[in-house]
Amino acid sequence: MTPKKIHITLGILSFFLPLALYINTMAPTVSLWDCGEFIATSVTLGVPHPPGTPLYLLLGNVFSHIPLYSDIGARVNLMSPIASALSVMLLYQITVILIQEFRASSHNWADVFIVYISSFIGAMTFAVTDSHWFNAVEAEVYSISTLCTALVVWLILVWTKKIGKKSNVRYILIIAYILGLATGIHLLNILTLPCIALIIYFKKFRFNMIGLAVTVLVTLTAFVTIYLGIIKGTPQIVAKYESILPIVLIVLFIIFSTWFCIKQGWHIISTILASIFLIYVGYSTFTTIFIRASQHPNINENNPDNFKSAVSYMNRDQYGSWKILDPESTLRRDECRYWPRWTTSRVRENFIDSREPFNDSNKNGKFDKGEDFTDSNKN
Repeated sequence: MTPKKIHITLGILSFFLPLALYINTMAPTVSLWDCGEFIATSVTLGVPHPPGTPLYLLLGNVFSHIPLYSDIGARVNLMSPIASALSVMLLYQITVILIQEFRASSHNWADVFIVYISSFIGAMTFAVTDSHWFNAVEAEVYSISTLCTALVVWLILVWTKKIGKKSNVRYILIIAYILGLATGIHLLNILTLPCIALIIYFKKFRFNMIGLAVTVLVTLTAFVTIYLGIIKGTPQIVAKYESILPIVLIVLFIIFSTWFCIKQGWHIISTILASIFLIYVGYSTFTTIFIRASQHPNINENNPDNFKSAVSYMNRDQYGSWKILDPESTLRRDECRYWPRWTTSRVRENFIDSREPFNDSNKNGKFDKGEDFTDSNKN
């Protein structure tokens, strides 16, 4: 078997082996926490908790009509095994490309083992890691978010292999579109921006500190533009003018500017503008949330059917402020109040609460150790 056939075979196996594992261990119906909410809102196209997951709902609605399982929860769950298996396959491809950057030849068995088999082993190891496997078997957003992240990294690496070809700019544009789409699932994808920027920098330019500083500055600008300008800024503008007309005018201006820059041969600027437009196109899935909210479905959390409530919904106002760099502020939040609960018993795994954190007798921010369940229940 030639190295190319080995590569293709391992690529196929890196998808189907995890897929079989995930489907066999998939939740047969609704599981705990947000899964039931996501399944119900996918089936009914309802409005889930802020800030919404419109693309997930649209995909979930499609899967809910696929007659592979009698249980409708299992149908929506099926998205996660497929997305997670695709992520493993992309990890295999990503690892192959990265190893080939240092070891390009694959003409003997030593090279095949180093490039392909080691990449396959790495991908399979990731497939059975606790967090990835856990997200692969229930209706949650993290599996599809991981897929979007893996897809973006794989695309930028494919771009590096085709650098110098005129058509390779399409990979940058596809990445921009996926970044926009991913906002309708989870914001994890935005964290790929530094990775994309550094890969482009090291592939196109010779390293120096000034160039690296400029790259970091461009990355921060891109992050601010996408997160504060588009994701957070769009609903703010719409609420301020109580109309979508300003956003329509902004998009039309971007389209015209892109066309003008292409005509002038300003390729870098036209690529940046086209990327911003495609992010807007991907981000437009959020209109699903507000269209459905105005129709008042049975599940309509926060009822974001007007401009003010829509901004509050997008800004996650119901969760309150969170000083993420202040540990005490973090531990005061309701969702963190259970962390002191544990047991030291290996026989009986029940646990009891320690003293309530930050109560009147514990203002100094220290926590008392909880009692051993076994010791207190020996009889």
